[in-house]
Amino acid sequence: MREPLSPAATLDLWADAERRGPVERTLVLAAAGGDDGASPAELARLPLGRRDGRLLSLHGALGGRTLEATAACPACGEQAEFAVAAGELAARAGEGAPPAPVEADGFVVTWRPPDSSDLAAAGEASDAAAAERVLLSRCVLAARGPHGEVDGIAVPPGVRAAMAQAMAEADPLAEVLVDVECPACGAAFVADLDLGGFVWSELRAHAQRLLRDVDVLARLYGWTEPDVLALDDARRAAYLELAREGVA
Repeated sequence: MREPLSPAATLDLWADAERRGPVERTLVLAAAGGDDGASPAELARLPLGRRDGRLLSLHGALGGRTLEATAACPACGEQAEFAVAAGELAARAGEGAPPAPVEADGFVVTWRPPDSSDLAAAGEASDAAAAERVLLSRCVLAARGPHGEVDGIAVPPGVRAAMAQAMAEADPLAEVLVDVECPACGAAFVADLDLGGFVWSELRAHAQRLLRDVDVLARLYGWTEPDVLALDDARRAAYLELAREGVA
């Protein structure tokens, strides 16, 4: 777990991530979640779950322990709240099994876990089926069927399902699925928690609060942004309370 982010570092990271697309932004956040100096380009080659383990570290550096999110109920459309302990998710990262060839329906497939560059390439596909073909073409290293070698995108659906299961077992943090019950209609469904999107929303909320603090105190006292950010949380909160009392 890395050290907590300072207010200034929080705003710097927000400004850097704000101007990037989803995959690149997630890599910038993952880089900030570690203390080893790894660059976004280096992290792009990591399996997705290992990358996202660093997002959990950043979540902790922002002061979070539990990930609280919402998902739309597929039955009635209402937003259902759910929470996941960050520690439980982090533990999953160490549960992965080494990638091994998949044997199913007479096929033997050698593969590797998807990484961020694969995800970015799949994101440019026209639809879900095309995205799956992109991932297969990139992540299947070799495939042999009953009649010899085949292209990765040509493996049948049953083999693809076995590969998806093997990938989930090898990189269990790559896809975070949470059982949720809708409070409105009682329907049970599974929510897919996007760790990159969650931590980005969290960082952006922290940054917006800091910007509002700077705006209020700069207007009232004539301080600069570095002046305000240099205050510890308790002292900044005390000045903001004084500011509110003055307005009242």
